[in-house]
Amino acid sequence: MKRMFALALTLALTLSLTACGGTKTETGSNDADPAETSGDDRTTVTKIAVLLPGSITDESWNQTAYEGLMQIEEMGYETAYTENVGSNDMEAVFRNYCEEGYDFVIGHGAQYGDACCRVAEDYPSVNFFITGNAPEDVAAEELPANIMFGDYRECEGAYVCGVVAALMTESGKVGYVGGGNNTTQQSDKNAFIEGVASVDPNVEVKTVITGTFDDSALGKETAIAMMEDGVDVILQTCDHTGLGVLEACSEKGIYCLGYTTDQSTLVSDGLCLTSMLIDIPYMISNQIDLIKAGGYGGQSYPGLHDGVVSMAPFSDQVPAEVAEQVNAVVDQIKSGDLTITPNYSEN
Repeated sequence: MKRMFALALTLALTLSLTACGGTKTETGSNDADPAETSGDDRTTVTKIAVLLPGSITDESWNQTAYEGLMQIEEMGYETAYTENVGSNDMEAVFRNYCEEGYDFVIGHGAQYGDACCRVAEDYPSVNFFITGNAPEDVAAEELPANIMFGDYRECEGAYVCGVVAALMTESGKVGYVGGGNNTTQQSDKNAFIEGVASVDPNVEVKTVITGTFDDSALGKETAIAMMEDGVDVILQTCDHTGLGVLEACSEKGIYCLGYTTDQSTLVSDGLCLTSMLIDIPYMISNQIDLIKAGGYGGQSYPGLHDGVVSMAPFSDQVPAEVAEQVNAVVDQIKSGDLTITPNYSEN
């Protein structure tokens, strides 16, 4: 019940972010206890804003966060969001929300870490959350105390997807299509390669980081190029760009692996073997409880062990013996018998 309450809370967190086309919307009123909302002790949450790297209609990373925030409005929080916040605008958008009195500001992706660090020091009474790892070039003790980095182990799900791909390929060639060139995408790519190699090091892995989360045409073009090279299973982790990958797989009859949500309904004939799920609503909503408890900030490492990362049900195209092998790997990761370490290398 505690998890269900936290999920409802996070889902409410995005209801207020009801603006479209990169604009922001503010709605609702604060129902919090007045005793909680006085002072500058950083245990208050009244106004919540989120920076999104892509579109809220991407059927993936951004849409899931948006839907979560939509639920937060019902809890009485005033919320806002901005879509498609690129590198040139990150710092300005963070600052604007702080100036407008938002006391909890979220950068939805590791790429927001550097800009958030620059801004957070100027607004010590504001709490910040980054859904991703902290900047690698900043020592832990030098990170602003008012930022929490949710260094979720998405790489664990990508590793499992690599196992699935290696067990299901018939051509001996599989592919990975990523989005923006950030640490999370590099980590997913490398973990996918590791997962494939753990089953059969002779399986060839084709990888492309497209550089964008918001170009479905490019995603489709990339996937088709891989298929023409013999790839018969593709993992995509690139949001709206990934929709193009799924479209290509559906049209060409090629297996795929989904991202963030169960994307089986987006592909025909059971071709989506499974999806790597990220419970973004729960992850975000849980931060509110942490803020109210005091001492907010630092780094956390959610993953398969706590359900923030999980795998969607298998397609009926996946044989029972394959599903059994994959589930055994998931159990090993959950128990700690198998550790998947994030690898941010671009090689």
